Amino acid sequence: MKSGDIEIYKVYLTTIDATLPFPNCSEIKLDPEDALYGYIAKLCAASLSETGAVTANYGDSDPAVEAVPKNPEELEGFVNKVAEKVFELVRDNAEMRSGSAIFTYFLVEERTFVAMFKLPFQEMFCCRLDSEGNVSWVLNSTVMPKGGLRQCEYFVIDPGTQSVRLSDTEHYIDDVRCNYLAEHVLQLRVRTSEKKTVEVMSEAAVEVIRECYPREQVPEKIMEYKTEVANHAETTGCVSVPVVEQTVFSDSDVAGERFHERMEVAQIPSEPITVSPKTERTLTRKQKIVTDNGIELLVPVSYLRNPDYVEYVQAEDGKITILLKDIQSIVL
Repeated sequence: MKSGDIEIYKVYLTTIDATLPFPNCSEIKLDPEDALYGYIAKLCAASLSETGAVTANYGDSDPAVEAVPKNPEELEGFVNKVAEKVFELVRDNAEMRSGSAIFTYFLVEERTFVAMFKLPFQEMFCCRLDSEGNVSWVLNSTVMPKGGLRQCEYFVIDPGTQSVRLSDTEHYIDDVRCNYLAEHVLQLRVRTSEKKTVEVMSEAAVEVIRECYPREQVPEKIMEYKTEVANHAETTGCVSVPVVEQTVFSDSDVAGERFHERMEVAQIPSEPITVSPKTERTLTRKQKIVTDNGIELLVPVSYLRNPDYVEYVQAEDGKITILLKDIQSIVL
């Protein structure tokens, strides 16, 4: 997703400052040539392609159905309700920081989206003169918002599919750590992000392999896992727990059961999980092989288990020799 694909229709700026009596909201008119327009467009584009975003859906009986604006004219009412709720949470929770919130109604190829980006105030020192004429440096925490999606707490709603993407930021609300934008503002239950899902699957698979297979089989089995997941993602655009169980762990019922149990505990669903092109590239790119004597090799996933390019020879004493084949030249 590129910022040039974003067409911004409406924008509201809101100050969510715990030192004020209420949040201040105002609509601003932006020209596509304005720097702020470009900045917001970049935030919108990044939020739609961020693999670390958690996701949620809402049904016809959920409060979000009535709350989410169905057209640009309804955005102001939505902004006021959300800003007021976020303001109350910030005011009542010392852990949560004041900041600025950007609300926007935007389009991508005629699909409408509603988003909020809450940015913390930038902390800077400034020079001040007191009533007695003394000059001092003090910390001013309300100079301007920080930039970049990684600094944001955000959500972006797709009313057409009734789906939501949110930052994975969590805070303590009533002594319970939660994603406050999902659970307290939009009243939704989130699912694990695709980035976290892939990480959890990989960590669990490696742990199970180390637990259930002989030591000399572990490297080959881990490479088998990485290759199978990469191939499946490349051909289907998904990662799948059952596919791993049926391919990688087909030779061990114990390993398959342990992997399945770990996925259930981590609440990773059994149905295929669609991944973005970014995650697919991550899965199919080069993988690092690290030996116990500190040698590191970066090998394309497609070569990991291809004996025409990489061969692993195990001696009787258990030591492994790695042969790299069909090499035209070496660049140092």
